[in-house]
Amino acid sequence: MAPPDKQPQRPQAWLIQATGWLAYGLISALGALPYRHAYPVVLYFAGTTLAAFLASFVMLALCRRLAASRKSWPTAIAIIAVCSYALGMLCSLTGALLEAVAGHIGPEASQWRSVALVGFANAFSPAIMLVAWSALYWATQHWHEIRLRERQLLLAESLARDAELKALRYQITPHFLFNTLNGISTLVGEGDAQAARRMIALLANFLRSTMEPTPQGDVTMVQELAQVQQYVEIEQIRLGDRLLVSIHCDLEAKDALIPHLLLQPLVENAIRHGIAPSIDGGTLSVMVKVDGDTLKISVHNSINGARSNPAEASGLGLANTAARLAARYLDDYRFCAAADAQRGWLVAIEIPRQAAMASAA
Repeated sequence: MAPPDKQPQRPQAWLIQATGWLAYGLISALGALPYRHAYPVVLYFAGTTLAAFLASFVMLALCRRLAASRKSWPTAIAIIAVCSYALGMLCSLTGALLEAVAGHIGPEASQWRSVALVGFANAFSPAIMLVAWSALYWATQHWHEIRLRERQLLLAESLARDAELKALRYQITPHFLFNTLNGISTLVGEGDAQAARRMIALLANFLRSTMEPTPQGDVTMVQELAQVQQYVEIEQIRLGDRLLVSIHCDLEAKDALIPHLLLQPLVENAIRHGIAPSIDGGTLSVMVKVDGDTLKISVHNSINGARSNPAEASGLGLANTAARLAARYLDDYRFCAAADAQRGWLVAIEIPRQAAMASAA
């Protein structure tokens, strides 16, 4: 893509420019109507306008050159003002000469001095128009640059989000895969072929849903909870009765959009660092509610993993989740992870509720 100051002007832009200069010429010509002999004055303004229109091409080249050289604003303004006034004098002289030639000026030097005086004295009007044209050019180019930077920023954010999601997938999948394969190996060794086949099928579905690309990195709450359910079923086969799970989602929250794999690290942390190490096991509860325009998500683990392993209380999964929420929602979110009143571990998330249909619209 060419830089903004080197992009060719579209035909519509040139049409607008020609229309603007034509309007300037017509307004100037209308100002000559009150004169008793309006014809010479109209010729003057016609010549001045035509010359100013051609001079605008010179100003266009100058503005592009200044933009490419990255001159400071005071320097660029001074150069544009000087050049505009110089070109304005040429435009006014052109109009005065056209008026003089049409009026059959004589060879007397005094008459030509009068023409030159008129040209220099009336240079201010076309000069102001050329300065205004240059200002309009700079404003348009500045707007294009802002739009280009916005697109580049959005692209960078999108790429960063995709890279972050891929990294999260790579982080989750290997560790979980090793544990699941060990569980399958144990089931095969114990002769429980049915449970092993069930675990293999669940693993295949989980990996497929994890690796599938998602538009803008978002999924509906139903899709996210379905993936969590697949993970939980695999862990229930591995841990048996030591893992009890309760998942509840309000009806109006099912179409809400959330970042893909937002709940997966939280559920994995709760099972891996809380319930799995406990001999008696524990209960995992996932609750999703809607409160006005806010989506409230809670992941509660009845076993406080921080007591047995304090280093895991603020582990990588929680840090990644907090960073993703901050990058996605800025200050419009709430994230809390700490021991709760039931001597367990609670992670609470509050984010703006955005429905899938509203996002598509």
